[in-house]
Amino acid sequence: MTQPPSSHSTGPLSPQHGIPAQGGMPSPGAPAPYGGAPAPAKKRSKAPTILIVLGAVILALSVIAGIVITALGIGGIAGGLSELEEFDSGSGTISAEAGDSYQIFVEEGAASPTCTVDGPAVGKGTSQSSTISDGETSWVSVDSFTTEEAGEYTVNCSDGPIAVGPPVPVGGIFASIGGILLAIGGGTLGFLLLLIGVILVIVRKRKA
Repeated sequence: MTQPPSSHSTGPLSPQHGIPAQGGMPSPGAPAPYGGAPAPAKKRSKAPTILIVLGAVILALSVIAGIVITALGIGGIAGGLSELEEFDSGSGTISAEAGDSYQIFVEEGAASPTCTVDGPAVGKGTSQSSTISDGETSWVSVDSFTTEEAGEYTVNCSDGPIAVGPPVPVGGIFASIGGILLAIGGGTLGFLLLLIGVILVIVRKRKA
């Protein structure tokens, strides 16, 4: 008698039993074939650019602001110097407004003379000590007084020369010092940030 046809398939094995047929889909978990989409490029950090810009701004602003503040402070001191009246003989008269404050100056290194002030109403002076220079002579305060009423005031000292003028503005002194410190400190910080940013850019280019 004739045998019935066999039920076994002679075709390619299924994926779960062996290698997939040519042109078939890979089994789950198999690695992706070569030639896939490339990985996205890594973005470069903006830190060097930020440091360069920030450093340049701080450097410029610190130097400019420092120069302006220092100039204003020196201008205030120079304003007091312009009001200084010198008397070679040790005696002289000044015209004052009510409430003005004055100091009596002698040349730096000279002995302190005995001085008297005559006028409409002489008040107590300030305890502030001042030193001022006109470029040729340095003057140091030795006494002070206040003009409580407007009028003419006569200063008589036992020795000369002397100079009479308002106290050196404390605000001008602090402004000058603060302006210098701002220019130095802020300028240094800005320069360091700028330098670090430039170094980072150079290192990045060399690695590339």
